[in-house]
Formats: sequence, C-alpha cells, structure tokens
Amino acid sequence: MKKFKELSLINQAGRVYILSIIISLITSPIFGKLYIVIFKPILTGGLFPGPDDPYALFDGSLLAYFFFLPLFIFLLIKNKQWLIWLIGIALPMLITLIGGGLRETFWALILTAIGWLLAQGILLIKKKSR
Repeated sequence: MKKFKELSLINQAGRVYILSIIISLITSPIFGKLYIVIFKPILTGGLFPGPDDPYALFDGSLLAYFFFLPLFIFLLIKNKQWLIWLIGIALPMLITLIGGGLRETFWALILTAIGWLLAQGILLIKKKSR
C-alpha cells in the first residue's frame, strides 16, 4: 500500500474529504450543542424520539466539517491546498449561506479560520521540533 504522500493529488483530496466527513459526523453532537448555545434555536422535541433539535445535529455536522476540513487539508496535503479547500468548502458554504443566512456563514468562516490556524500552529511546532 502506498504512503499518503505518494498518492495522486486527487486521491489525497478524496481521502481528506472522506476523513473530514467521518470525523465531522462523529463529532456532530458536540458541534450541535455548540450550535444550540450560539444560535439558540427553538427546540421542538415533538413526539419522536431522538435529539431535541435534529436540525442542530445537521448544522453541528456542517460546523464540524468547516472546522476539520481546513485542519486536515493544510496538515496532510502539500500541493494546491487552497484549490482543494475551495472545492471542498464550496457546496457546504452555499448550503449555509442559503439555509442559514449571514450569521451562520459568519460562524462557519470563524470555525474555518480556527481550523486553519490550528493546522498552521501544528505545522510550526512540527517544523521547530525537527
């Protein structure tokens, strides 16, 4: 099996997208609670068992994706990082802009910036430790 750095750029990007989606789905309850704290939606509950607000779970996975995508792209991929990031973030950002409005888009950009800064910090520490 080839090492990750030896794979083609498209293969690397696909694996990073899948990794970001899986991690965002795993951490969506945490980001869903963050969504509830930040946006304070009306919690409906209803007759069906499950989370208090299923939209918070969906929006939580989107917020997690906005955080983890730049983190993994800038940590794992060395070439054309910005292009891969723009392709991967375009559709979720469009969904957030249309479905949520400017407030949700603002928080998506903040989480993206935090993920990017965290990746840059990890790379800086890794570079200094060599």
